[in-house]
Amino acid sequence: MKRSTIRVIASAILMTVASFAAGCGGADNPVAPTPPAPGFAQITVRSAVDSSLVANSNVVLYRAETNEAVLRGLTGVDGTISFSVSAGNYYLNISAQGFNSVPLENITPIPFFVAWENLVAQDVLLDVHPDAGGTGYVLGFVDPTINSFLILAESQATQSKYHTASGPDGFFVLFNLPYGTYQMDALKSGFKMVSPVSATISSQTDVDSIGIQVTDYQGSTLTGSVTFLASQNAVVDITLLDPETRAVIPGLTVLSDATGLNYTIDGIPDGAYIAWASLRNDGYVIDPDWLFKNPGGLDIVFATAETKQLDFSVTDVTTLVSPTNPADNTIPAMANSQVPIFRWLPYPSAKEYFIEVRNFDGNVLWGGVNSNGTVNHAFIGAAADSAIYNFDNQQNVPALVPGEVYQWRLWADKGTQADSFVEQLISSSEDLRGVFQVPDSSP
Repeated sequence: MKRSTIRVIASAILMTVASFAAGCGGADNPVAPTPPAPGFAQITVRSAVDSSLVANSNVVLYRAETNEAVLRGLTGVDGTISFSVSAGNYYLNISAQGFNSVPLENITPIPFFVAWENLVAQDVLLDVHPDAGGTGYVLGFVDPTINSFLILAESQATQSKYHTASGPDGFFVLFNLPYGTYQMDALKSGFKMVSPVSATISSQTDVDSIGIQVTDYQGSTLTGSVTFLASQNAVVDITLLDPETRAVIPGLTVLSDATGLNYTIDGIPDGAYIAWASLRNDGYVIDPDWLFKNPGGLDIVFATAETKQLDFSVTDVTTLVSPTNPADNTIPAMANSQVPIFRWLPYPSAKEYFIEVRNFDGNVLWGGVNSNGTVNHAFIGAAADSAIYNFDNQQNVPALVPGEVYQWRLWADKGTQADSFVEQLISSSEDLRGVFQVPDSSP
């Protein structure tokens, strides 16, 4: 099992109370309070085979609430890179030639919290890529230098998509691309590419260097309203995602109006997207019942500078009780045992619950649901408000490692005990809750 360790090296330091310098002459010469020092995220990348350091790994740091990249860089010869950041919730995407990325494509990573004046260190192990012998990589830059473009490479042969983000220097790298030709795209609110760009890699030339020129673009507009089902009205976020990779398009996240419950997203580049409501921790999730009854209903395509409308319905979340981090950060909660008991509040109309437990790399260890709708653990009925990890004693489920950080999620649906199919999802827990740490010993 791949492991990734989050260790808070320094404990939180209280913000200093504002004071005046000696001899400043009283209120006439006040000294401004010293702002807190930034926090630091230090990432060390190693091979899962022998724990050797992996230099030149591409590390992208994302804000967890917005899913947008904020910083990017390559690890040094010591396999390490450090980012200076403001306090907040973050997650990582790490890739290196010849290794699987962390997390794997289309797997949601576990976020972590960086406090003011704190150092958060993570050791990340990368598995060897099974087809590394038939892959290359693309290096590039965005011109002019503008931070945080979503970079996409679509294979002309298979239509498979790969993605990363450009950093503050405009640089980006996409590792482990199967040999072939790729159509490149750079997406960000208010910009478009000047001309098409492609990249080709082969056994003779396994790296291609490209430049992507962008220019200002008014783009299209998406408007609509948000309806709250059996819940109190509030402000929620609306976001546009790439359909294949589910990556957030930088700059295309807005908040709904607090009174009219309306929203407007401007500057949308031409292309196809998925629209989504309420990605952040706000007590709401997009209505799973509507999604179930309207497959593809959130897919939307924009041509040149047009306006479209799309309305959303959201509902109350399924509330996690323990173990879970608080709503405003992702500091892990300590689980009650090395074999945790997961507790939640009953959700109205639920006939079945299912749980998913993932490690820090985003890999599912137990539970979850398959693409065909089957749940990967035994039936949990409507009367239940708790379940112990691997209660159905599946032999291939690994034990949780003391000191490691994990995340659990919960869904409520109207399935039946007979078929245990996810027939009608009605709620779920939030993406940034359920982060917990396994204790070193159990009571």
